[in-house]
Amino acid sequence: MQSVWYLYAFAILSIIHVAAEFLSDPMRIRIRHTTKPLLMPFLILYSYFHTEEPHWWIIGGLFLGWIGDVVLMFPKIAVMFLVGLASFLIGHGLFIWAFLESTGMLAGLPTWYYGLSILFAALVVGFYLYFSPHLVGENADKKVPVALYATIIMGMSFTSLGIVLLGSQAHRVVFTALPFAGSLFFIASDFLLARQLFIKPFSKDQALIMLTYLLAQYLIAQGYLPAP
Repeated sequence: MQSVWYLYAFAILSIIHVAAEFLSDPMRIRIRHTTKPLLMPFLILYSYFHTEEPHWWIIGGLFLGWIGDVVLMFPKIAVMFLVGLASFLIGHGLFIWAFLESTGMLAGLPTWYYGLSILFAALVVGFYLYFSPHLVGENADKKVPVALYATIIMGMSFTSLGIVLLGSQAHRVVFTALPFAGSLFFIASDFLLARQLFIKPFSKDQALIMLTYLLAQYLIAQGYLPAP
């Protein structure tokens, strides 16, 4: 299928983008700013053309991820940070809605699955408590956004786990484990990003943040598509 070439382009650009983080400035910045705006468009094109029935909630989530990618290239501009955060929040919300549709709004799942919501709620609290001491000074106004973001990424993981448990009964999901795996990579990526922003950067952090982020987006998209 010709659509797979969009996936190859996404993969090649992803490798270049992540590898560039090991270079020195200004080459690193130049490659980052060239490749980052192209990553999600190629994954969106692959998601659209690789199936006769594109999943619009998934494509919408990828599109909002692209907006977030672009505006967060300028994190020191306060409005850009807020726009990027809102884009990812809404995008994750679209993913959650897609997962809920795929599980019939979590119908037919075992009772113990709903009990796991306590565990995911505890993870939200743990995420917030970990970063809360560092949300002071110029970051004091980010306490609510961090709590909201932690809630929605854990909600995304919780609802995608329902797809795994339903297996072949999940509506329109081809590879039922992939969305949940993608959600775990999203949690890892967002944790690392928050640590970079609110605590302190660590060696090659941006490479690891982008690697986990790109894997997350790809796995969620591929879960709703036939094999490449």
